[in-house]
Amino acid sequence: MLPEFPALVPALSARIRPIVDWLLLEGNRLTDMDALFAELIDRVAAAGLPIGRVSLNLELLHPEVVGEGRVWLCGQATQAHRVHRVDTDLSEYLSSPVYQVDQTNQPYRVRLATEQTEMSLLRRLQADGFTDYYIIPMQVQDRHRTAAMSFAAKRVPSFSDDDIRDLEHIVAAVSPVLEARVVRSIACDLLTTYLGQGAGERVYAGQIQRGDAESIFAAVLFCDLRNFTRYTAEHLSHEVVARLNHWFELAVDAVEAHGGEVLKFIGDGMLAIFPADMLNPREACGHALAAAATLEAAVARWNEAPPAGQIALEYGLSLHLGHVAFGNIGGRRRLDFTVVGPAVNMTSRLLDAAKALDCPLVVSTAFAGCSGRPMRSLGVHALRGIDQPEEIFTPH
Repeated sequence: MLPEFPALVPALSARIRPIVDWLLLEGNRLTDMDALFAELIDRVAAAGLPIGRVSLNLELLHPEVVGEGRVWLCGQATQAHRVHRVDTDLSEYLSSPVYQVDQTNQPYRVRLATEQTEMSLLRRLQADGFTDYYIIPMQVQDRHRTAAMSFAAKRVPSFSDDDIRDLEHIVAAVSPVLEARVVRSIACDLLTTYLGQGAGERVYAGQIQRGDAESIFAAVLFCDLRNFTRYTAEHLSHEVVARLNHWFELAVDAVEAHGGEVLKFIGDGMLAIFPADMLNPREACGHALAAAATLEAAVARWNEAPPAGQIALEYGLSLHLGHVAFGNIGGRRRLDFTVVGPAVNMTSRLLDAAKALDCPLVVSTAFAGCSGRPMRSLGVHALRGIDQPEEIFTPH
């Protein structure tokens, strides 16, 4: 008996072999996904395949975005779009060929010139004169993500068997190239989400060794909710989580709107920095004060009409200016990218003083002196763990 051999994979056709060569040798160097996709499809069309529309659909791992897509139309600029988790109607997706492919991991075809369909996307393509539609799942290594590329014909009654085989080979060739870019995008998004923009960029660039830190000069901000311990004792856990999310959304938006970087959430508290030029610390102080003012206004608006079941937010905020160590701290296999140092400790103790003084915003002597803003003294106070008493100020 002759041994069995696996079926041979059909060779690339003459019209797409140059495209695959370009993709592997030149296109792979294009880091911009939009440029890569547009150039690839332009070459596919120029090779004679009868495509009038091509779409690329990629699932992402992002707290606000489900996925993103790109649509190429013959003679038009490529359009890109993102599908957001909130305020997005998923009903069209659930009745779409993309959903069909995501669920089955198999190609899906509708001959638009002769077949009827209830899918709204395909009905629109029929109305626009497209004659055939073929969507192919991309074979990616990450089985938690899905991706697909679809092709619609317009110049011919339908795709030929040779057309279908060539399109499948194109998708097979581009899948690992696109997946590498998607993985990079997901990595950057996750690092930014969990570490912050600056810290995420540093980690991605290779600053991952424990103890790898640099000394920077920064305005340091601490803020937290008042009476939160009582709130947690009197409310269900989902209500507590909802309150924290409302609070942190306001606080993070305020800090990031003025160039600050949120580094850590500690219970109901938040730590952020505004990096400063030692020759011009006033600018960082100005950004920090602007963030504090933005947060004050946002909380006031929220308190005017809080969501059902929520009570008004009360908070405290402290600001200090000084040197901090910014980098990796932790165990050998579990690190945190954050800031530490006397300036951080001072800011934390100032927040305790803000609560004792029943003042929503306090700043240190160093911050007040460098800010260039009118300040009112709240007196000299001993701070826990700080050797010398500190004169505390609040903006006029």
